[in-house]
Amino acid sequence: MKHFQSLHLIKKHTFSICLLCGRRARAPLCPPCQDFLNQRCRLPASLCRCGLPDPAGGCAALCGRCLKQPPPFTTTHCDWRYDFPLDRLITAYKHHGQLYQERAFAHLLAQRPLPWAQADALCPISAHWRRRLWRGFDQAERLAHLLAPLWRRPVLPALRRQRATAHQQGSSRRQRLRNLHGAFTIQTPVRGLRLLLVDDVMTSGGSAREAAATLLAAGATEVRVWVLSRTC
Repeated sequence: MKHFQSLHLIKKHTFSICLLCGRRARAPLCPPCQDFLNQRCRLPASLCRCGLPDPAGGCAALCGRCLKQPPPFTTTHCDWRYDFPLDRLITAYKHHGQLYQERAFAHLLAQRPLPWAQADALCPISAHWRRRLWRGFDQAERLAHLLAPLWRRPVLPALRRQRATAHQQGSSRRQRLRNLHGAFTIQTPVRGLRLLLVDDVMTSGGSAREAAATLLAAGATEVRVWVLSRTC
């Protein structure tokens, strides 16, 4: 009996290490670091369709680009901007293979409700197999599987990236669109489904536009986007 009481006390008082500051904490992020992250990176509730902060300050207005060329997806759900210190966690996770950073993401997302109650499934924006082989994992797929039990929605790997697109950073908008055109193909039926695209970071939104257009052309009823962070 004493043995089980000891185990209970150990479990009750188990400490972790904050993934940002390294201090002992009861969660993957200590309260000061989580407060700092929220203050620095939290996006306002009102966003443009492409996930940028509402240019009209809460009037649900579209940004200039979306006015000229509305994206095929209905809206973008995102809580955090891609900025310090969240970018540090994502970079360590995505580019340095530190998969334990998922504990921080899970901690941040644990209290976030499903943003679209009508969604039938979560659909990751897949990486090309060469990039997946180089990294050892597909971050969008892992995030989708992290969200699935929280939001009680299945993961539907409907998209396959059939071309290894170059990195988008530093490219013009025209170059990005040309680079992504025809990048995805459908590998699972999606007709009649309402799908929530999942990715880690939205930069230009080009991948989400192309992925959503591919799904809608294959018969999906509606496509929305969820990303962990958005560059602004």
